[in-house]
Amino acid sequence: MTSRPFLVFMSVAALIVTSVWAQEAKMILKTGRPGNLFAFGQKVVVQVEAKDAEWRVVDLDGAEVAKGKGAIEIAGLPHGYYELVAKAGEQTAKLAFGVVADHSAQAPPSGRLNVDGATAWLERQGRHDAIAQMLRMAGIGWVRERFSWGGTEPEKGKVDWKQYDAVADAFTKHGVRVYQIFHDSPAWSHAGKKNTRNPADLRDAYAFAKRLAEHYKGRVAAWEVWNEPDIFFWPDLSDTFAGLQKAAYLGLKAGDPTLPVLIGSFCRGHCAFDENLFDAGIRDYFDVFNWHIYALPDAYPATLCRYLELLKRHGCDERPVWLTEAGIRLRATQPDGELNAADERRQADFIPKSFAYSLAAGTDRHFFFVLPYYLENGIQFGALRRDLSPRPGFIAIAAAVDILGEARFLGFLATQEKEGFTAIAFHSGRDRVAVVWANAPRDVELHVAADGVVVANVVGRRRDCAAPGGRLKLAIGPSPQYVIGIGDQAVRGLRSTPRPEGKLPRNQPAPIVLRGQAQVPTLDKDSDSYVIGDAPFAYAVEAVNFGDKPVAGRVVLELPSGWRAEPGEAKVSLEPMGRFVGEFRVTPGAVALGPQRILVRPAFEGATPAPAVSSFRFDLARVKPTKELGLGLDDPARWHKNISGNGTMELAAGKEGGVRFEATFTAAGDRWCYPRADFGRPMDFSAYHGIAFEFRCHADDEATTVRLQLIEPNGACYLTTTGWKARKDWTRATAVFADLTWGSYSPKDPNGALDLKAVRALMLGLNTPRDSAWLEVRGIRLVRIADE
Repeated sequence: MTSRPFLVFMSVAALIVTSVWAQEAKMILKTGRPGNLFAFGQKVVVQVEAKDAEWRVVDLDGAEVAKGKGAIEIAGLPHGYYELVAKAGEQTAKLAFGVVADHSAQAPPSGRLNVDGATAWLERQGRHDAIAQMLRMAGIGWVRERFSWGGTEPEKGKVDWKQYDAVADAFTKHGVRVYQIFHDSPAWSHAGKKNTRNPADLRDAYAFAKRLAEHYKGRVAAWEVWNEPDIFFWPDLSDTFAGLQKAAYLGLKAGDPTLPVLIGSFCRGHCAFDENLFDAGIRDYFDVFNWHIYALPDAYPATLCRYLELLKRHGCDERPVWLTEAGIRLRATQPDGELNAADERRQADFIPKSFAYSLAAGTDRHFFFVLPYYLENGIQFGALRRDLSPRPGFIAIAAAVDILGEARFLGFLATQEKEGFTAIAFHSGRDRVAVVWANAPRDVELHVAADGVVVANVVGRRRDCAAPGGRLKLAIGPSPQYVIGIGDQAVRGLRSTPRPEGKLPRNQPAPIVLRGQAQVPTLDKDSDSYVIGDAPFAYAVEAVNFGDKPVAGRVVLELPSGWRAEPGEAKVSLEPMGRFVGEFRVTPGAVALGPQRILVRPAFEGATPAPAVSSFRFDLARVKPTKELGLGLDDPARWHKNISGNGTMELAAGKEGGVRFEATFTAAGDRWCYPRADFGRPMDFSAYHGIAFEFRCHADDEATTVRLQLIEPNGACYLTTTGWKARKDWTRATAVFADLTWGSYSPKDPNGALDLKAVRALMLGLNTPRDSAWLEVRGIRLVRIADE
């Protein structure tokens, strides 16, 4: 996802299950149905507390489908999303409702298409039963929930399950499978340490996980260990998270051996965190691979492909893959955090595309983010409104679940790149179905190999269509349509190879868990590394025996060339549930570019525990270059103004040398200021490792980030993704060329890599939420760090 902003769950006001979505004066509309959902074929009955009210009903496209005066009873409405508007004198009211296929009487489905509910945090007690009925009626088999370790066990050993029991009981009662996740820890578990959620003793995590599995056996069908640990939800690095995942996995399996356990959800795309985690032997400590994405759906296959390559290298690519968060960011422009009609339609249109590309990429189970009303930093994600009435998005989910059914991917009938539109084929368990759309309105002819098919719109409204000679002429556009009942010949010879259905593994995890952690103050989350200089540092190793037999052995530190550790190894003897903690003093060797790793290798009699892996990188700003070349950019005349459209900027000489950039922003939106220095011709930087400079800003400001960018002649930009936090005092910084990544806002680079022999321009600036900010830079120069 670039990642979604921090998930700050809020309480939801107004305990209204089946009343009005928006109203004026005091007219009240009620359906008596959870979420205002009606079964296809059922008469729609709405209670109105006003005499002789005039009313009309419109469908998703705004077409009037019914009207009347007085009692509101409507028969024969097709599947779809509807809005009812009633008026009586000066009183008016509006109600949203849906007509969906009723799956309530069927066995709970296996659930390929599901929702992230987070209802334990987003919904008040008393509403979960209604939500569960809505999901069961729509045929949605799984809901992803949330759990708080800190909230449940605020004092060690004192557990209160009440809040989460109510949620699990409500969904279980209606046959909806609950999949839970915890991603916090109580303060007592890491007492005295700030900016961490890492339990100091892995036995606490094990004990908590074991209690979870035992208490919720039969009510929670799967558990996930942590949400998005590859970003700030886990402030530490992969070395400590590997220990938590392993301990929690063993605890959950001790509580319920049959329980599927997901790896903490990855959201950044393949990165150093993932590589280090798998090198630490995590493969035996999860059953289901788990990822998130917030991007255009056509980006899903490439992202998952890189994850699958990682899994294949570690021998676990045959496991189930769940995409447990995929949503669309829509800015709430209406009162009370609501979306306008156009954006509600965008949400609905996104859902089938997201489902289709996810399953085509190889996902076994997909969860839309998010079911309830949820406003986050001005962005509305929810498929429901505050009163549980549906947005078109929820009806689109219900339609997809009903029409796609088992949703076994068959292949691509057409793609935007080749044919100018997209058509993805599935088998529902009953019919072959194609999901079809185009970026802009157009007429297409599909080979459907059938004399006639059924075509449904995004909210499930069907119509019969003839296909003379097996050819269907169809007007399509950005809103997806389902073509139901295509024949065998239409899907034969498709170029795509479906990924086989994932299978749960028979893991044999070692009961001895190692965890390594450097006592270093600075972490680089993007490179999953501790940032070090040439000074010695402490490195702690924890070993815990979660087995039922005593073990003895040793742990050995494998170090980069030229590094030293005192001691180099330690003897370990552990009783069942015994714990060892040892500290090593590590002295780095010569400065080197790129990551350096410490591996903690275990050697135990009769056991083969997984290693611990920690990554390090040198802070090159603290290293004297072997060669440097000034770029002459201390002159303000070398720079050109470049700022977002909601701001203005000034260029001037710095008060203590260099240049000063002052930015003022007057409107909401992205706020960036990146002055540009053009070299006039492509420059050759290939003899150097990076660019060093000094900077200072308006204040010590963690919300403002300074970044450097290099620009190729074709306009492709490469930037420091992490950057540096704003500091009021002069701060040295070095941007290493190898760490720069392509900026997706810039033109695509044909060779996909920064060409250091052809650098046309440099940008240096900041991103900030502030109304005003300034940055001074000086001494911008090319540097060579070490001779190779």
